[in-house]
Amino acid sequence: MSTTHEFISPERVVFGQGVAEQLGDCVKALKGKKVFLVTDKVVADLDSFKEVEKSLKKKNIEYHLYTDVDANPTDVQVDRGAELYKKMNSDIIVAVGGGSSIDSAKSIGIIVNNGGSIRDYEEYDTVVNSIPPLIAIPTTAGTGSEVSAWAVVTHTEKNYKMCPGGWKIIPRVALVDPVLSASMPPSVTATTGMDALSHAIEAVCSPYAMPQTDAFAFSAIRLIVKHIGPAVADGCNMEAREGMAMAALEAGLSMNANCGGIHALGHQLSTQYGIQHGVAMGIMMPIVMNFNTIACVDRIVDIAVAMGEKVKGLSKTEAAKKAPAAVIQLQKSLGLPTTLSECKADPKLIPVCAKWALTDPDIPGNPRTLTLKQIEALFKKAFEGKI
Repeated sequence: MSTTHEFISPERVVFGQGVAEQLGDCVKALKGKKVFLVTDKVVADLDSFKEVEKSLKKKNIEYHLYTDVDANPTDVQVDRGAELYKKMNSDIIVAVGGGSSIDSAKSIGIIVNNGGSIRDYEEYDTVVNSIPPLIAIPTTAGTGSEVSAWAVVTHTEKNYKMCPGGWKIIPRVALVDPVLSASMPPSVTATTGMDALSHAIEAVCSPYAMPQTDAFAFSAIRLIVKHIGPAVADGCNMEAREGMAMAALEAGLSMNANCGGIHALGHQLSTQYGIQHGVAMGIMMPIVMNFNTIACVDRIVDIAVAMGEKVKGLSKTEAAKKAPAAVIQLQKSLGLPTTLSECKADPKLIPVCAKWALTDPDIPGNPRTLTLKQIEALFKKAFEGKI
């Protein structure tokens, strides 16, 4: 456990069915007059998004809609958004959507108040001026970006993930409305849920873990195990939707302990192979967990218990093996791929993936030191389906 702790979160987190309707009031409270509304094209067409817009219209709040957001947002899109924000004389940002929209909004805010390109801020805590007031409204239950101090953006020239971050980019308000996630199809519900699980598991194993992050991480793990199956089976099951929304929020708060090797390696699967982020995290999760066990065996055992595994009478080594096995079983139950071979990825790109993984900003959060050869070996296991 680190001897120095820093825990940061939004000023306000409002959770519950229907809270997205408070958007107009929240904008007024922050003295916003011209909203820069960031979302993607799919979310913009949803009926639930129209209700969010109504909240602004009811308060006669002017807004500009920006939908140039990909599933893996790019530096080009972010820089273009910042230019438009200034052109529209906006003074507040609202992000509605998954992590891509919220990360884009954070990144746009960085450039607006600091200048340059988002490429200038890829290292953590290099942002000098706080971003404009940001209200984040998640429509998925996965990234936890609505309460985290991180953003993930693709560097288009070099094709790797940048992770700008720091307390100056965190949203001012998070409106977490489980109703908005009800429109997610089963596959997205499953993959975003696995993303949330990866946040919680990495927070538990992080060398920067602290009592606060432990509390949120273990609660998130238990909630995901309980609710992800019912949420995938029936998107209208609001008890399951609420459980997953809270799990994603708590896992996002647990990221105050940072992520680690799962994300460092998983990021490369998205940039090099185009694999969806949650799928990438799910594939690398059990492999990296098993690798890390010698560094934090007690914590891995605790994860197994939180996932409902029976460990009484087992040695620590035997008990620890149940955690990555439980992750694999969960993935299979949700119909998700567990190997890179299933994703038809090309093993020839392993050296490229390993090179970028070694320099990924999440590497320091891994409890066990990773070398280039070890990373390559872990990627090979991801093709073979071994842990």
